[in-house]
Formats: sequence, C-alpha cells, structure tokens
Amino acid sequence: MMRKKWLLSLIFVCLLFFPSLVLAVDFDILSYKGDLNIQADNTAVFKETITYRFKDDYNGQLVGLGKAGKMPEGFDIDANPTIVVSKNGEIVRDVLSYTEDQGDGYQVKIYNPGKAGDLVRVTVTWKLSNLLFLYGDIAELNWQPLTDSSGNIKELEFKVSSEVSAEELYFHTGNLFNEVSLEKVNEYYRVKMKDLPKNHQIELHAYWLRTAFLQAPDQGLVDNRLPVFKQIEANLANDKAMSMALVIWIAPIIILLLLIVSAVLFIVFKKKIAPRQKIEKNHRLYESPKDLAPLILAEVVYSTSLKEVSPTIKGFGKFTFEELIQATLLDLMDRGNLSIFSAQKKLILKIVHEKGLANFEKECLQMIFSTKTEIPISDMFSDYEISDSLYKGAKKSDETSIQRTGSRVKYAFESQLQKVQDGIRDKVRDLGLPNYYRPLSTSERRLATCMWFCSIIAGFMGFLFFIYSLMTHDYLSITLLVLGLVGGLMTGLFYFETRSPYRDGVLTDEGAEIYYLWTSFENMLRDIAHLDKAELDSIIIWNRLLVYATLFGYAKTINKVMKLNQIKLDNSDLNLYVASGWYHQLHISTTQMSHYASVANTASTYSVSSSNGSSGGGFSGGGGGGSVGAF
Repeated sequence: MMRKKWLLSLIFVCLLFFPSLVLAVDFDILSYKGDLNIQADNTAVFKETITYRFKDDYNGQLVGLGKAGKMPEGFDIDANPTIVVSKNGEIVRDVLSYTEDQGDGYQVKIYNPGKAGDLVRVTVTWKLSNLLFLYGDIAELNWQPLTDSSGNIKELEFKVSSEVSAEELYFHTGNLFNEVSLEKVNEYYRVKMKDLPKNHQIELHAYWLRTAFLQAPDQGLVDNRLPVFKQIEANLANDKAMSMALVIWIAPIIILLLLIVSAVLFIVFKKKIAPRQKIEKNHRLYESPKDLAPLILAEVVYSTSLKEVSPTIKGFGKFTFEELIQATLLDLMDRGNLSIFSAQKKLILKIVHEKGLANFEKECLQMIFSTKTEIPISDMFSDYEISDSLYKGAKKSDETSIQRTGSRVKYAFESQLQKVQDGIRDKVRDLGLPNYYRPLSTSERRLATCMWFCSIIAGFMGFLFFIYSLMTHDYLSITLLVLGLVGGLMTGLFYFETRSPYRDGVLTDEGAEIYYLWTSFENMLRDIAHLDKAELDSIIIWNRLLVYATLFGYAKTINKVMKLNQIKLDNSDLNLYVASGWYHQLHISTTQMSHYASVANTASTYSVSSSNGSSGGGFSGGGGGGSVGAF
C-alpha cells in the first residue's frame, strides 16, 4: 500500500513539472456552483463546486482563483484551500493536490485519474481577505470569480450571503444574451443561468451600507460612491439594451433596407438598358438573317471577340473560344478553302487554297496550322504545345527556365490572337457594318454603382454583425447570416449582369432588331430536333445551318437531325464530316488550346515553395479571476 502511494506521488510530480506529458482532455462541465459568504470584518469564504463529465481518460482537475486587475488594497487569497473530490458519487480519500502560486493568483492541481464516462465533483473552499471596497457611504463588491473555464458550463449557480444582506446585487456576463435568474432569498442572493460559454467571464457587483462592515478597517477611499455605483449599472443596462437592439432589430432592418434599395436600383437599371425591341421567347427564323463569317457575327452582333474569350484569360462572351474556332473551320470548309478527310486512321485538315480569305482568316489558319498546309487535327495549335511535365517534380533551380518557357508560349499565342482580332475589326470596317452597341450613360453608371454599393455594404454588414453577435453575445443570429448571404449573392448577380454592359455597352434600337433576328434563328437551331417534316423541308441551306449550329453549340443536334433525315450536302467534305460523325474529334482537338493555355499560365508564374513546415464590454471593471479545467 505504501509503495502504491509513493508511485502515485511520483507520477503526480511528473505531471506537475513536465507539462508536455499532460495531454488535452475532452470533458463537459455539467454544473458550476459558487457560494460566497462575506463576514463583517471584510473576510470571506468562497466555495466553488464543479461537476465534470469526462469523455476521455484523464489525470486530474484544475481549479484556479486570481487576484489580478482592480481589487481592493490588501486583497489576498489563502494559499491552502480545502479540497473535496468525489467520483461517481463516492468520496475520493487521500486525494493528491498541489497549489501553484502563479503570481496573480493560485491554481490547484488535483491528481485524480480516471476513465472516460466518469462523473467527478470537485469542491474547493478558499479563504479571502479584504474582498470589498470600503467607501464612506457603501461597501462595494466588484469581483470576477470566474474568467477562464476550458469548457462550456451547462448550468451555473451563484449564492452570495452576509450577516446583513446586500442592498443591491448585479450579475454580469458581459453582453451575453443568455437569460439570468437573480432572486433574493431571505438574507442572500441567488443567481442561476444555463450555457455559459467557455473562457467567458462572470462578475458580481453589489453594495452594502458601510455600517454593515464597521468591524473592517477603513481603506481611506472616497465618501460618496453610491451615485457612481448607480451610474455604472445604468450605463451597463443601457449598453446591453442597445447592443441587443442593434443585433436583433437595428442592423437587420438597415441591411434589409439596403437590399431592397439595391434590388429596386437593379430593376431600374435593367429597364433603362433594355432595348425597345421585345424578343418573343420562342419565335423561330428558318434561315440566317445574314451570311456572316462566325468571327464577324460574334464581334458585330454579340460583341464577343476571339481575344475576349481567349483561354489564356478565361474571359466571357456569348460563345466560347472552341465554338468560334470550330465554326470558323466549318465555314472555310463550306467555302472550299479547307478540306477534311481520313488517312491512315487519322483525321486530316488541309488548306486547299487561300483565295477569297480575309486577313483575319489567314492569321487564324496560321494560328491553327503554323507553317504547314496539312495537319492531323490532333496537331492543331502545335506552335503553342506545352506539357505540364515541364514543372511537375521541378526544383527551385528550374523556376526561371519554367517561367521563361511559359511566358514565351503565352506571349506567342496572345500576339497571334491579337493579329486575328485586328483583322476582324478591319474587315468589319471594310464591310461597313454599324456598331450595334452604345456605352453606358452617366446615369446608368451611377445606378450600377449605387446598387453595387448597397449590396456590398449589406453583405458586409450582415457577416460583420453575425460574427459580432456570435463572438460578443454568443448569439447565433440566423437572420443576420441569411441577410449577409443574400447580400453576397446579390453582389455576385450584379457582377455577372453588369460586366458585359460595362465592357461592351448595351444594344442600340437597330442592334436590338438584328439581335432579335439572330435570336429567332438560334431558337430554330435549338428546337430543330423537334421540327416537323414540313418545317425541315423549308430549310434550304443546310451547309450554312451546320456552320451556325456549331457556333451556337448545337453541332451534335444538327448532325443527328441530318443523319436521321438523310440530308445530303453538295460539299463533299461537309457531307463526309456529318456522315462520319467527326464533330467529336474536332471538338476534342480544338479544346487542346485551352489545356496549353492553362499550362502556359501556370508555368509563367511558377514557383517552388521553400517554406517549412481583459475584460470586454458589459462589465463594471472588477478584478480577480478564476479558472476551471482538467488534464
């Protein structure tokens, strides 16, 4: 038995002096009870009882009491508290404990090992001296007995008693919105509350008439303290009420008003930029309004340039880079400048001649074919081919070389793309095509700025006050969270709805008319699989339909319809293209450039990482401090 005690003592000493051996323990604090009894000579007995439910195996418990901050001169804590421990309803005999002087208070370490599931109750009784501030008119208690609990306290109860009961007593939890029950029972005050968050402070603030402590020596403090006491409590009550109103009512109402204003401004903005020409949702046109090259159509009618949807910048527009390239290749096949055929199980593209080609089309072919006149479609964009093996497993010393290679490929592609784009705009001028877009007016820009501002502020305020209510008040405001999310979503919506008008402008009345015709044509392409035979028979120029269907993203649909209805084209290359279902291979090959661009972007900026692994608001300013934990 003696050997066992010595062994336990040795283990306990190791845990005390070698904190690295002490691991974090998971537990619940089912209850905390504080019992403060104040004597007429300004001494006090403070008994705190903590009930733990352990979720892990454990070594012991920690209970501390401090004397930091604003406390009366001469305030002191007896370094030898009385300790009683029970485990699962039975008193633990000869429990080992050690009281550590931490400079601003004491911490009791109780060695009481056990298993997960244990219910442990620890009672520590402290003797205190000079706890009250003794003024000329009143004796004031301004004390924080608990400031640092390492777990949430499910139930808290506090009792304050004295020979003569306090005139008034207040219990502060900062700005927590938790309901607190405070009642006077006979000659003592009792406080109850649920769910005190971990590491949260509690404070007792009370006063007695000075005559209740005539036995206590005078501290030489001012004579007239009661008005100050009253004013402090009035200010705290007002602050808490305002804080509660701010979180529950004021902030949500302001945010909601901002969201409503931004929504109204957005509706007004959309009406102002909307063309007079109304577009019927399902109106169909069975032939293209005008025979335009895909790149010209995209530029003029849809304000989508090839450069704006470049895979190097991941831009946006009506069409994708791949759709524009595929449609352009089919357009040139239809015009006889290109040929497509199969040879040795490879799909081959061939430049037949350049007669009738605009400069932008020649530059586009150079981008695709390089200096060759005949290539497998898998070799498209070969000048810009780059593999991610360039930087996979690379070393720090390879950074400069990788960046140079990536930048070279990226620059070469963007330079060639710019030549294509310059050629497109030259051709638009040569054709005398009008500008179907106008820039946003000053008033429209102001509307957009205001709706952006309102939505951004609303989203920011929602998230800010949500975090504030959670951190300061432990109050989960679903209203603020939802309003913040709505503000964020509206900001995102406004961004996507305004980026095109800001960049490209908005349609003129003339532009709206031509846009309506092309939209009607697109509707027909969209619905072509559901057209009856009479409608299909009315379509004459299927070759141009194939080009534009590819541009609008309906290549698969048009190919299927043409096959099912055995529609033959005069152009043998296009006829073979449809019959053989080569649009899949063409699509895969045109998307290669997106991969090359992504690799080039990554390589151009490539880098190898060399890294290695006080009292807040809502309190009257009392001092002290206390802690609860386990190890």
